[in-house]
Amino acid sequence: MATGYSRVVEFSGTSGTATCVELPAAPRGVLDRLIITQLSGTSAGGTVSVFDRKGACGNANDLNVEESGEVTSIADSGGSASITFDAAHNLKVGDEIEIKGSSVSAYNTTHTVTSVTSDTVAVTDVAFTSGATGGFWQTLPFLPTLNPVSHLVYSGSVSSGSLQAFDIDRGYENRDNQDEFRRARYSALWLEYTPDQNGTFEVAVTTESDGII
Repeated sequence: MATGYSRVVEFSGTSGTATCVELPAAPRGVLDRLIITQLSGTSAGGTVSVFDRKGACGNANDLNVEESGEVTSIADSGGSASITFDAAHNLKVGDEIEIKGSSVSAYNTTHTVTSVTSDTVAVTDVAFTSGATGGFWQTLPFLPTLNPVSHLVYSGSVSSGSLQAFDIDRGYENRDNQDEFRRARYSALWLEYTPDQNGTFEVAVTTESDGII
């Protein structure tokens, strides 16, 4: 028998910036209802996506990867991409990493480390095209996250600071952990919300599952 499960999460949003919000839910089930309410700030519109994997959010890395973080810049090193990280990367030659969100789209792909320059700089096999800033990186899980649409459970838009989506009736299964021995998680869904005004928001989510958590 299906069991209903509801949770409410409060979060802050910045105009034009995607915010990734954890939505506690059973590891698998049906997304039934999503309500977003603005609690403070100028009435905001925005876009909403719900994913079954944290790494599908544009500004978030996967869970349970060995290494991850932010990219500070990408420069030229003999024709190859030299990546400066925001902290020690702990990478070695031969490691594969994934980059997304770089200001130069050519770098948003899989890279193989060819040399390590310092604790925070590594050169990869991807050709240098032009200087770049920003982005996120991670060591590869079982599946790359370069196709977030494949993890999309729901999408919508907000026109006046609130959204009410009922009877969504969309099945999902948590895909955060690509190791078959670590697939069961309490947090199965992730909200990516990009408002057009700063504010404080609240998201209420209701799912149905064959089990309770």
